[in-house]
Amino acid sequence: MRYSFVFFVMISTLLPRFASAQVLWNPHVIHNNTHGTASIHVCDLDNDSDLDVLGAVLEDNQMVWWRNEGGYPIVWTKFTIQYNFWSAFSVYAADIDNDGDQDVLGAAGDGDEIAWWSNNGGNPIQWSKHTIRTGYDFAHEVYAHDLDEDGDMDVFGASTNLDLISWWRNEGGNPVQWTEQTIGANFDGAKSVRVADLDDDGDNDVIGACLYGNDITWWRNDGGNPIQWAEFNIDSYFTGAHRVQAIDIDEDQDVDILAVAYLDNEVAWYSNGGGSPITWTKQTIGIGLVGACIAQAADLDGDGDLDVAATAQVSDEVSWWRNDGGSPIVWTKFYIDEYFDRAWPLYVCDLDDDDDEDVLAASSWAGIHEVRWWENSGPGIDENQISKTLSQHFYPTIISNAAMLRARSRSKLYDITGRVVEPNKITRGIYFVEIDGVVTQKVVKVR
Repeated sequence: MRYSFVFFVMISTLLPRFASAQVLWNPHVIHNNTHGTASIHVCDLDNDSDLDVLGAVLEDNQMVWWRNEGGYPIVWTKFTIQYNFWSAFSVYAADIDNDGDQDVLGAAGDGDEIAWWSNNGGNPIQWSKHTIRTGYDFAHEVYAHDLDEDGDMDVFGASTNLDLISWWRNEGGNPVQWTEQTIGANFDGAKSVRVADLDDDGDNDVIGACLYGNDITWWRNDGGNPIQWAEFNIDSYFTGAHRVQAIDIDEDQDVDILAVAYLDNEVAWYSNGGGSPITWTKQTIGIGLVGACIAQAADLDGDGDLDVAATAQVSDEVSWWRNDGGSPIVWTKFYIDEYFDRAWPLYVCDLDDDDDEDVLAASSWAGIHEVRWWENSGPGIDENQISKTLSQHFYPTIISNAAMLRARSRSKLYDITGRVVEPNKITRGIYFVEIDGVVTQKVVKVR
């Protein structure tokens, strides 16, 4: 058999410190005809042990899901859960009725509604809609958590026009009955709500973000029936506060807050310093994200600490910041995609079950109508950063058998992801030779 090849010899002084290298991202399209996706969520909806994708589609006024059919790249089949869910803004999944499968929650901005859909099984899945609240003016976000720890999932909402952070206690029954309680009133332009035990007292507190009030706030759970709430401000000058996540960023065993400011174009985190009330220290992760929408923390480079991914609607980017450690933490920004039009919703998870964190995002209203995911290929060699400073090479650049490295004690062979490989065990692909700590050239194995 004959082979034809085009190749480039890369001569470099780059040190291959792969553990802190740029992560390589491989883009895949989930759907390219979904108009104005405002929210995405990932879970195993059909109990087949792989992850499916849910979407709240603003312009189409639909709640949808894409079934993961497997394969490489993954094949997706779209299903509609609900039509005429006006200005679908938010989607979340949880087992609301305790029957062992994932149900779906949604918030409708123009429909002023919080609802859930019971997963009735079947192929395709059949859904029964249940309304939790109507008249919830400009419902912007829905979320689920067992706040009162009674074994069932409660529901939370943020109403932008009512300036409310609310929760609905799950009272059980068939259909499920709900009792509404206001957590935060006069929360100007409420956009986001999350639940976590911030003060480490054994019960769940609530965190919120409001766009017009420029606030990140938390409400301490003081117990009682109904629960009594004490309000504490975290930041009153986070202009256009849009989304919060509760997570231990610095891994000091307490819950910190990750947040984005749509008008400040900023991603920041607030270190939980303990105390009563809790003291918070703001640390900026990144600025210049014009129209910053959502941020999520996860270990993207597999080095054991939490990095941060974020979307920006106006600067059309999906980016991530590598956690380089230190006190305060040093952050290094990288693009996942710097030309993803109207990027808004974001979700980070191991979508392809290969033990690293992938990134999903979607183009929002007036965008390119695409839902996309970027496969995490691990830290690797970024050829754009290789400086071509030498003119000679030391090994054949096209090989068909095992790679024969001279001075084995001084030489290493890396694959494209930055992993050291044995020269006699390589398969067809691209490899890099290192001699005395310097990457000297690229080698292509052809068979």
